[in-house]
Order: sequence, then structure tokens, then C-alpha cells
Amino acid sequence: MVGDSSKEENSILIIDSFALLFRGFYATAVTGNYMKTSQGLYTNGIYQFTRYMLDAIERFEPTHVICAFDMGEKTFRNEMYSDYKANRGAPPDELIPQFDKLWELVEAFEIPCVGKVGYEADDMIGSIAKHYSEQGINVNILTGDKDTLQLINEKTNVTLMKKGFGNYLTIGLENFKEETGVSYPYQIIEMKALMGDASDNIPGCPKVGPKTAIKLIDEFENVDQLFANIEQVKGKLQERLIENKELIYLSKDLATIHTDIEFQCDLEECNYQINKEKLLQKLEEFEFRSLIRKFAV
Repeated sequence: MVGDSSKEENSILIIDSFALLFRGFYATAVTGNYMKTSQGLYTNGIYQFTRYMLDAIERFEPTHVICAFDMGEKTFRNEMYSDYKANRGAPPDELIPQFDKLWELVEAFEIPCVGKVGYEADDMIGSIAKHYSEQGINVNILTGDKDTLQLINEKTNVTLMKKGFGNYLTIGLENFKEETGVSYPYQIIEMKALMGDASDNIPGCPKVGPKTAIKLIDEFENVDQLFANIEQVKGKLQERLIENKELIYLSKDLATIHTDIEFQCDLEECNYQINKEKLLQKLEEFEFRSLIRKFAV
């Protein structure tokens, strides 16, 4: 641990890096007026990422910060289901160079960058959250991805970025049912098994939408119990569920965030302490003048 701080005093903010980068890029690219350095490097995504990150750190005041990254387009989920995320087009040319630059920027803040080839950032987030929450440390996940709601527990909250700068919705156990419609975080997985997820191209069961999925999970708790009592489901819905049982279980596997990924990052490494000289060098390279003024004082 850091210094003499007790576990109760520590809190860690886990940032879904590309979620913030994409959000920042598209928020500013809508006008077609991209930020560029004098050397021609596009920077609007990483600039907005920095604003988002700093605002969240100021708002939630974590003692520790870590950034999780995707490490390539293909993961084990693509091996399970070749059409996983196949509905997504290639990122814009103006954004692609900013992926590697984002890693450099985060390192300039001396915030650890963590990712693993073959896995998604969500799997890394889940593994980090589990590791530290089991130590009794408060965890807050900053993302725009509702998939991470399955990770909520007594020590872990998820903060979703909402439309507009600085607008957040923090979900924990106390408001989980109100915000999701189901009672327990693991039921996010069960719900997606049934209704799928169009954004990730997870199929689910045809013609089963959110209302039906929530109703079934509310009644049977999970997919296993649903199929164990399938005779209680009547009519065409029962037929559809039986016909698509294999697809439902595939969808459940695709929707499940892995929480057992090994990572190398001690809590002490995540201690949020800025090295101004190192940071200003990188901000000057990216020509972030307003941020240079902020940190030069």
C-alpha cells in the first residue's frame, strides 16, 4: 500500500481508455473541425480524453488511477463467434494515430496503462476491479459501456458518462435495480444472453427484447433456471427459447466479462501523483496550450 494509508482511505479509479477516446473524438469530430498539431498529428480525441479524465479525477478524488486498454481488434470472443462486433466499421483515419498517442499521454501522467492481447479492456477492468475490491479497496469504473454493470459489488461502482461534459451516472448496489430493471449485477449477463446486444453483435434469442428478458430473469433468476422450468413459459416464446437455446448460451458466454486475467500493476504504481516536468513535455509535443497553462503554475 502507499505510505501509511489504510485500505479504507484508498480508492481506485479504473478508466476505460478507448471508451473515453472514442467519445471525445466523435464529440469534436461532428463539425469536421479536427485539432491538429503543427506537425499534422490529429489530437482531438486525446485532448478530449484528457479533459474527461481530469474532470473525473477532480470530481471523484481517487487516490489511485489506472487506465485499461484494448490490445487489438481480435479477442477470444471472435474465436467463439466470428461475427462478434463484425457490425462495426473501421475507425476514421484521423483517429487511428491517436490510439498509440493516448498510451503515451497516459504514461506522461504516470498513470499505469494495462491491457492484454486476446482480451478486451472490459476483461482487464473486471480483473483489476475484482483484485482490489477483494482487498477492501473502493473501486470506481469510468466508462460509457453498460456491460461493466455486471462488475458492481459492495466495493465496486460503475460511473457511466452521459451526454454533455461532466455529466455522470454512478451506479452501485443501492440504485442498481432502479437503473437496470434486474436485481443483481450478474443478471446483466443473463439478460444479454436472452436479448443480445446489437452494439457488440451478440445475437441473443430472436424476437426477445429488453422487456421480455427482464420479465424472464425476474421470474426465473437466470438462464439455467429458465430452461429447467421451461414448461412454465407458454406459447411461441417457449418454442423460440428452446429453438435458440444454443445461441442463448453462446450469447451468455460472449457477454461475460472475465475477471481472472493476470496483470502486473501494484497499488503503489497507481498512486496518482503528477510529475509536472514529464507531463509538460508531452503536453507541449501535443500543443495542448490550455492544459500547459493549467499544469505550468
